Amino acid sequence: MKRFLMAGLLFLMPLNANALPENQENLKKLEKELSLPCSEFGEESCTARFIAMSACTFVFGINQGKPVGESMDIADGLFVSIMRGNKIKPISMFNEAGDIKPVIRNEVKDRVRFCKEATEEAIPKIVLEKTGKEASPEFIEVATRTYGEWWLRSLEGIKKGRKG
Repeated sequence: MKRFLMAGLLFLMPLNANALPENQENLKKLEKELSLPCSEFGEESCTARFIAMSACTFVFGINQGKPVGESMDIADGLFVSIMRGNKIKPISMFNEAGDIKPVIRNEVKDRVRFCKEATEEAIPKIVLEKTGKEASPEFIEVATRTYGEWWLRSLEGIKKGRKG
């Protein structure tokens, strides 16, 4: 039960730079300590929760001043560690076509909305780093609204061998 509460707190609390699981030691600790009752929630729901946690961790990293690549590495490390710690194989989130299963996709998009404000803050920083240009308010609005879908498509692109 303690681990379940910790997982909930981790997901709902804004992270500061010191809380991001940046090094291998912290990731190993998370792998051992952060387990959810996936037999109760179901593997697909746990997977969706972990994907959303990694998506939100990415924007938290950006908002703490980390570059895109480093933030992505932190988010990826978190995802791999908590999936491994909960004994869920990432391949199970995909259907035969290499797309993320619809039930997981829908839950991820709902859960990513929990970090909407952080996403809205991060989008201009990401755009500026990647393009050297300021993002328009309209772009920020659309990118924030579709962030969950973008994150899922990025995962599908990795599975299918495409970049970003």
